[in-house]
Amino acid sequence: MTGDAVLDPEVVEELRALSLASNSDLLARLGASFARDPPVRLEALRVAVAGGDGDGVAFNAHTIKGSAANLGAVHVVEICRQIEDLPVLTEAGSVERLLAELEHQAALAQAALARLAAA
Repeated sequence: MTGDAVLDPEVVEELRALSLASNSDLLARLGASFARDPPVRLEALRVAVAGGDGDGVAFNAHTIKGSAANLGAVHVVEICRQIEDLPVLTEAGSVERLLAELEHQAALAQAALARLAAA
């Protein structure tokens, strides 16, 4: 996989194979779910960061990371790992920068998933 890939090609091929094997619109459903859920979690993550809620930050970052990993959204996964590893209360500025990048990468992943579902 190249460093520039939004989605891990191996995961994409696995999802395509599952979709074909089940004769379903799996990719479309996964894409719709990823378009719906991460924005809600991102907002909850921002609220948790603003409130200094380390548990809330960890929970929401971990939840986004899990969804992204299932879809092969590698950059989203990496940013969530970085957020989970930061001490929230002492590095809120770093978290804010990471949140902006997370939003950007999540949008790229959503667009890539939509293109896959339409193909």
